Amino acid sequence: MGRLRLLVAGRRPVSGGRLALLALVVLAGATACQPGGMTGVTVPCAPASGNVGGCVTDSRAGGAVAGATITASPGGTTTTTDSQGAYSLALSPGTYDIIATKSGMAASKFQSVVVGGQTARADLIMRSVFDPTMPIAEPTITVSGLSPGDTVTGTRSFTATVAASNAVREIDMRTSNMNTTPQASVLDNTTATFSVNSTLLANGPAFVDIIAYDFNYNAAEVVINFTVSNPPSGVAPVTPAGLTLVAVTTGQSLSLFTTQRATTFAQLGIQQDPSILSVDGQSINLLTAPSNATLFVQASWTAIPGASYKIYRSFSATGPFVQLAERSTNIYQDADPSLAPGLAVYYQVSAFNAGGESAPSAAVSVTPLPAFNLNLVSPANNITGVVIPPTFTWTPTALVGVHQRYDIYVWGVNDANFSWRTSGLFITDTTTITYGTGGTLLAPLQGGKVYQWDIFQARAETVYAANSSAFAVANQSTDPNFLLNRPSGSLNGPFKLTTMQ
Repeated sequence: MGRLRLLVAGRRPVSGGRLALLALVVLAGATACQPGGMTGVTVPCAPASGNVGGCVTDSRAGGAVAGATITASPGGTTTTTDSQGAYSLALSPGTYDIIATKSGMAASKFQSVVVGGQTARADLIMRSVFDPTMPIAEPTITVSGLSPGDTVTGTRSFTATVAASNAVREIDMRTSNMNTTPQASVLDNTTATFSVNSTLLANGPAFVDIIAYDFNYNAAEVVINFTVSNPPSGVAPVTPAGLTLVAVTTGQSLSLFTTQRATTFAQLGIQQDPSILSVDGQSINLLTAPSNATLFVQASWTAIPGASYKIYRSFSATGPFVQLAERSTNIYQDADPSLAPGLAVYYQVSAFNAGGESAPSAAVSVTPLPAFNLNLVSPANNITGVVIPPTFTWTPTALVGVHQRYDIYVWGVNDANFSWRTSGLFITDTTTITYGTGGTLLAPLQGGKVYQWDIFQARAETVYAANSSAFAVANQSTDPNFLLNRPSGSLNGPFKLTTMQ
C-alpha cells in the first residue's frame, strides 16, 4: 500500500520534488543555461527553428547537459543537445513522447506533447543515475478518470498508474502549478489516486502535472489540460498590492545547502533558524523551494481575504506574460530552468474568486545574481608563529552584488567550543577583520596553540528597488577533514594556524 502525503507550508517531500525531470510545454520567453555549472555568465539556451524545442539542465537553473540524445516517439526522430543544452525537433502534427538519454544519466521523458499550430517547448532536467547497474529506462504514466479537454465542476478524482523497470519511488501531483513542491505525493506504489477541486481554481484553462520516478532517478511526466467551470458568484476581488521579488542564488542544491547550514549553526551555537534567510524584513523559507534548486525567485504580495491568485511571468517588460501558477497563499517560489543569473525576469499577480479575476498588478522585475564564492588568504594554511591578535583576510572569486557580508569563526583544534565568531553577517563590504572585533568572544588566543578559522557564511546582495532585490549565498564546503562537520562558506577553507609562543 502506498503512502499518500499532503504537502504543507514549510515541509519538503523526501524526494525534494523533481529529482530527474522538469518540462514546461509551450513556455514563452527566453531560457538560459550555464554550461559546466553556474559561472555568472548567462548563456542563452536558444533552440533552433522547429515545432518542438527546449533546454536540458542538470538541475533547476543549473548547468547545461550537452550531448544528450533527444528522441521523439513515435517516429524515432532524434537530435542532440548543444553546448548550451538546447535542442529542437521538426515533427509532423501529432502527439509525441520526448525522451532524453545520456550515458551516466537517468532517462527522462515528457509524455503526450501535442505538435500542432504552435511551437511546443519541453525543458528537461536530467540527474546522474543512482546505480548504473540498475535499468536506465524512462517510466510510463497512465491516467484514468481525467482526460485532456475535460470540463471539471466540483471535485474530480483520478488515478495515475506507473509502469517502470525499477521500483517506483514516488508519484507527485501539482495542479496548475509546475514549479513548486507537490500538492500530494504517493510513495512506494505504482498507483496513486489524486483529486482536483474546481472551486479552488479560476474558471478557464487549468492542468494537473503528474511526475513519477523510480529508485534510479528515471522519470516521466505528463500534463493533463482541462477546463474549470464554476458558477459565478459575488464580485471579483481588487488587484493585489505590494508585489515584492527576491531572487536567491545558492550555487548548489538547496537540500545540500540547508543541511550543511543547519549543522554549522548548531555547532557554532547560533540561535537562528538555518532554513530561513532574512532579507530586508522578509523571511525566505529555503525548505519550501524545490530541494534541487540552485536559483529561485520568491514573489510575495498583500493577501486579499477570500481570494486566490494567479502568477504571471515574462522575460520582457512589455510581455507577453505567461501564467505560471495558481496559489491560495500570497507567496510563490519560482525555480524553473528559464531563470538564470544576469537575466531580468518580470512578474505580475492577479486575484480571483467565484466572482471573477482582477486586473493584473503592475509588473515588477528582478535580475538574479551569479553564484558567490570566496577563498581564504591569510593567515595561510598551516602557518606557524602567528602574532596575536591575527588579522584574517579572504577574497571573493568574483565581485558579485553591490554589497558583500560575511561571518567568521576561530576554534582551537582541541577545544570543545569556538574561541570567537561573528553572526548575523556582521562583516560588511570588507574582506579583512582582526581577531575579537565584534561578535562573540569566548576566550583570548593562547601562544603556541593550533587554531582553525574559516568564513562560515557569506552573502552578496543587490537592492534594485524597495520591492526588488537579489542575493547570492556562498557554497558550503563538503570536505570532511576538519573540525566542524560542514562549516565552510569558503572554497578552500578551513585553514589552520599556530600562534607565536
